[in-house]
Amino acid sequence: MIPNKTKSFYQKHASKILALFAFAFPSLLILAGVAVQSHQNKVQDWLPSDFPETRELAEFRKNFAGDQFVVVSWEGCQIGGNPMNEGGERDDARIEKLARLLTGEPDTATQEELDSGSSISSSTDQNGARELATALPEGADSAIAVETLLKQLPQYIGGVTTARRVLNRMTSGPNPVEYSLATKRLMGSLLGPDGKKTCMVVFLSDKSLGCFEKILSRPVGKGQLQLVPTDGLLFHAMQAVGINAETAAVGGPPIDNVAIDQEGQRTLKRLAGISALLGLGLAWLSLRSIKLTAMVFACGIVSAASSMSLVALMGDHTDAILFSMPPLVYVLAISGAIHLINYYYSAMESGDPERAVESAMKAGFKPAILCSITTALGLVSLTTSELTPIRKFGFYSASGVMLMLVTLFLLLPAMLKTWPVGFRNNRRNKTEQLAIISPDSLLTRFWTGMAKTIVRHYVAVSTLSFLFICAMSYGLTKAQSSIDLMKLFHPQARILKDYHWLEDNLGKLVPMEIVLRFDHRFMANEEERKREVELNLVPRQTLSLLDRVDIVRKVQSEVYKKFGANGNNWIGPSVAATTFIPPFPQPKGTLSDEVQRRAMKSKLESNLDAVQNTGYLKIDPKTGDELWRISIRVAAFEGVDYGVFTTDVKKVVDPVVAKATAHIKHIDPAVSPTYTGVIPIVYKAQSSLLSSLVSSTWWSFLTITPLLMIVSRSVLGGLVAMVPNILPVVFIFGSMGWLGINIDIGSMMAASIALGVAVDDTIHFLTWFRHELDEVGDRKLAIVGAFRHCATPTLQASLINGLGLSVFAFSTFVPTQKFGMLMLAILFAGMAAELILLPAMLAGPLGEVFDPKKEEEKVETEQAVLPFPNRKAA
Repeated sequence: MIPNKTKSFYQKHASKILALFAFAFPSLLILAGVAVQSHQNKVQDWLPSDFPETRELAEFRKNFAGDQFVVVSWEGCQIGGNPMNEGGERDDARIEKLARLLTGEPDTATQEELDSGSSISSSTDQNGARELATALPEGADSAIAVETLLKQLPQYIGGVTTARRVLNRMTSGPNPVEYSLATKRLMGSLLGPDGKKTCMVVFLSDKSLGCFEKILSRPVGKGQLQLVPTDGLLFHAMQAVGINAETAAVGGPPIDNVAIDQEGQRTLKRLAGISALLGLGLAWLSLRSIKLTAMVFACGIVSAASSMSLVALMGDHTDAILFSMPPLVYVLAISGAIHLINYYYSAMESGDPERAVESAMKAGFKPAILCSITTALGLVSLTTSELTPIRKFGFYSASGVMLMLVTLFLLLPAMLKTWPVGFRNNRRNKTEQLAIISPDSLLTRFWTGMAKTIVRHYVAVSTLSFLFICAMSYGLTKAQSSIDLMKLFHPQARILKDYHWLEDNLGKLVPMEIVLRFDHRFMANEEERKREVELNLVPRQTLSLLDRVDIVRKVQSEVYKKFGANGNNWIGPSVAATTFIPPFPQPKGTLSDEVQRRAMKSKLESNLDAVQNTGYLKIDPKTGDELWRISIRVAAFEGVDYGVFTTDVKKVVDPVVAKATAHIKHIDPAVSPTYTGVIPIVYKAQSSLLSSLVSSTWWSFLTITPLLMIVSRSVLGGLVAMVPNILPVVFIFGSMGWLGINIDIGSMMAASIALGVAVDDTIHFLTWFRHELDEVGDRKLAIVGAFRHCATPTLQASLINGLGLSVFAFSTFVPTQKFGMLMLAILFAGMAAELILLPAMLAGPLGEVFDPKKEEEKVETEQAVLPFPNRKAA
């Protein structure tokens, strides 16, 4: 060290910085682990709470149970015939046994009682306990496990519906339905087309929210289940009553949520490690130093852990999309660290090894800050999306990128200062370590030749590039967005196999709900009508109970006619309160029909409570309005466009309602339809996706361009420098439009991220370009000089970022898979734009905005002699 030289910040505090990071790192890991364990995915919560679709779904959940349901079936799950016919086939006894175990009812029923689905009075559930004990894994404490399971399950179960129980209810009571008709009405919902294959519908209680994985996660591996008290309680209950839990088929919205959650976790566990190792390997190939590679790896791990710990500190939870954040921050940190190490190499070459760290940090501070800011702005632009998972990903990833700066400018220089990378006397080793900037290296000679070629033919390169941009831009007009729940999963995913089995054997599964709200002011029963007559009042224009039932049935009929088996086969038979009511004679004007209708109406009005108990009719306690629920189940694999379907359903229902209430002359509608459930939510998310892509990309452009103006020292220069950064996004998404590939969540995220990351290379290139231009005074020479310093780090950064994220192309969660593939394509397209289009633009007339001074003499690039003499880094 030079005597009497003032100690730098890093010389004074390097050891303290290292001690601080060593102390904080375990806490970061713990917080990151907490965040990972807090995972939660609910498709219904993708939209903000203030959206009409979200409010309508919340209102539906308040009035009706059954939004969170699980369909369970298995081979051999079937019912017998009419229990009144002796000697017929029997029900699968496991159906009722499982139903009782889930709800906490005692299982002491006889076969006849199982067939009837009747409840049994209380007693100890010894049979279920013994069966459960035989299903436990070896070494488990059977008694404790059984007791725990039986205590935990009922609190998560809001109710259980079986075909036998519903048939018994429909064929008995004050308004019985004939057994054959009741069976027919349940086909496509609780019964298969053969009238025998059946399922169980398990409704989850409010306490289950946030516990879906504990209740519904499928057992891992073959043979025995995992520890009973922690995971998959529903599957353990199946095992307890003799159902093979590994082959049973399950479906429903909570199953979708758990499957998305598990795919996200699987991606993080399987591919994050591979991404880390790949990034580490590429870092070693770039640096050829184990010590430097270890430092870069430490920066990546600390940055990734810091980004994930933010989620826990904010009290938020992770989801399948957010699981892509730690690997993203990791590869960005490694890329940033390598850029700084390249500045460090340049400072070492300048001849002051003792101050190399300080010089490198000083030279790299501005471009690194600007790079992080532009990347963060690209990520922050995602917060303009209407989709909650994308907004969260944008916010936490941007925060993680800014925290990454702390690691790069504190931890990395402290490690370099504490464990300096000195050059050995061995010339070969020194040459390897300085290969990235050595004028004699093969790579540098390649970049020099490439730069001269681009500068010489800048007109042709620029023209071809702009023609290519125009062609790809037209492809953007063909871009379409899509969110298909079943296409979120790999074709071999277990959830798809279950859904195929359930739809083939029972019926459609994807839920949509229509709620007809009948205004209380337009309803009247017989007593009210008589009172009005007695008081000589003018009869109100009203809808009687029979009128309301007829409207509901007409809606069901018209919707099924359009979308059912005789239409485009998108839906199965719907279920409503009318399913549980016997058919009424149609009003044909005959006296006998009218007498029957009046008798049935009077009987139905007097037993309206029984209809409400079906769960498909609700009286709004605030307004007194009647809410009639119609549950539709849509096919999962028919390629249904949810947007088209939702619109077409409205076109069918609205005219039916309008015609049925045409006689009521009032400014307010007597009947108001509401369309809710998973399908309207997904449709809104789908329609928001493309607008979110456009808005976030524009937001990125408007916020990043001023930063490039600062780097370029010119307003026009910033606009010119932004052109190559638009090319990758236009290329990828224009290609998707031309090829008919739909934009989904994963591809939408890639656009804004890639724009921010691509600008990083532009900033580094322009930094060196301005430095060279100030020294040599010629744009063409400055371009060649900038290539000498910047081309290899740009290649390294693209390889590390692109290949590091490309491993997610092997994810079984399709949005993450597309994110990985598109990030690789966009980053390599960005590299090509930075090393081909940008230099061509700088060499042409557009480059004059960077060099406004009129020069009397210009040295032609073709005659330039390299290598340049050593100069100090800027």
